[in-house]
Amino acid sequence: MRRSAVSAAAGPAAALALGAALLAPSDLWAFEVYGDVLDLDRRDYRILATFSGAYANTNQVPDPDFPGSLGAELAIRKGVAEWGSRPHGSGGTDPSQDVLGSGGANFDAFYAGRATGPGGPNRNVISVIAGGGPSFAFTELPIGDGWRIRFFDLAREWSDRPSGPPFGVPSSMDIQGVAAHEFGHALGLDHTPVAGATMSTVTSNRGIDLRSIEADDIAGVRFLYGDADPRKPIVSDYELPRPGVVRLLGRNFHPTDNEVWFTPAAPTDPAADPIVRVAGVASTGGGSALEVAIPADAGQGDIAVRAPGVTGAALSNAHPFDPAREPWTPPIAYGDPTPSSGGAPVSLEPAGIPSLTAGTLRLFVSGAQVDGPAVLVVGTARASAATPFGQLAVGGALERAEAFTITFGAGLVDLDLTPHAPAPGAVLRVAAWVPDGGPSGGVFTNAVEITVTE
Repeated sequence: MRRSAVSAAAGPAAALALGAALLAPSDLWAFEVYGDVLDLDRRDYRILATFSGAYANTNQVPDPDFPGSLGAELAIRKGVAEWGSRPHGSGGTDPSQDVLGSGGANFDAFYAGRATGPGGPNRNVISVIAGGGPSFAFTELPIGDGWRIRFFDLAREWSDRPSGPPFGVPSSMDIQGVAAHEFGHALGLDHTPVAGATMSTVTSNRGIDLRSIEADDIAGVRFLYGDADPRKPIVSDYELPRPGVVRLLGRNFHPTDNEVWFTPAAPTDPAADPIVRVAGVASTGGGSALEVAIPADAGQGDIAVRAPGVTGAALSNAHPFDPAREPWTPPIAYGDPTPSSGGAPVSLEPAGIPSLTAGTLRLFVSGAQVDGPAVLVVGTARASAATPFGQLAVGGALERAEAFTITFGAGLVDLDLTPHAPAPGAVLRVAAWVPDGGPSGGVFTNAVEITVTE
């Protein structure tokens, strides 16, 4: 099989061969396409992530936006989800980008679980192939009847780390970024001459920059599939009102004829249709809700709704789903930060997942006027208490938590969740006291409400 790093015209596969060359300014013009798109019945994908490297499966922290996946599989799912029509779940669990799910097109990929093998070239399976070479990964084309993405296992030291490949390992490469690039080929996009785009053949930091699709990539996927139709079904949340039943919340559901898609619990044969489907589901509330019994063979992964029709406007976004758990609540900032002596607010913001498995949650402080020691305050309730340092939005049983340092007006600190959260579902409220040049010598930030996950 011939593999081309340029276009499908040169062979049946599109490969990623990342170089260090710089593109001339005259080359910066637009995306390129193969002239083929995926039909609506080819919107699912499966994964067989048999990487053998030491850094490929190091991330064992559950991501509530991608239930059921860890390690390389999780990294691949995040790479694919970036092309979705809207944020995948909260869209906020990847530290390298503000929102995960930026395509805005009439296209959404549905995670159909693990495959038992790599399958043929049109079975929509992302897998690993032995060996290596000048290319890191490739996508088998054409895509109209399906595709297959293969990672060369020994091409690089593959890394699944959310923070990016490890320093000191120059041969390491980011699984998530390469997955996002290769999935762009599966959508019908060729390499672009636009520097900084995910579909460029150049990476400046071992693939991390390929994770987030840019303006040229977004223009390409919208050209191929059209802008997200305002009539497209949208799943915004779900509830588990009774054992064995899920209630989907959203809009644009069909009055009587919705088909609900579930990820299968068990790996499936690549030749089989992997999607667990329930057809003929009616909606209520003017198309804003529907209830359906959860099939016995449905598992953790995605849930989606297909309405009648043959275009991308008939399929909803893929929403995270766990048949055994209610949806998670991302950290929420609340309360007004106290202005510093310079008049600017001093803010506290969370980053990442408040996971007991990870044990910590990173918090950022910005806007301080004075450098020096600072401290986190953890409470059990919301409050609005007047203090010499301004309003404290944390109340109940208060504890002094981690100390940290403000430098150049900013600081970061990892809050140890374990002493304050006995189990998943525990809710914490956190604020920070930071030094200030005013008469009180310090001010309180706003607060963050944290619902701890597993």
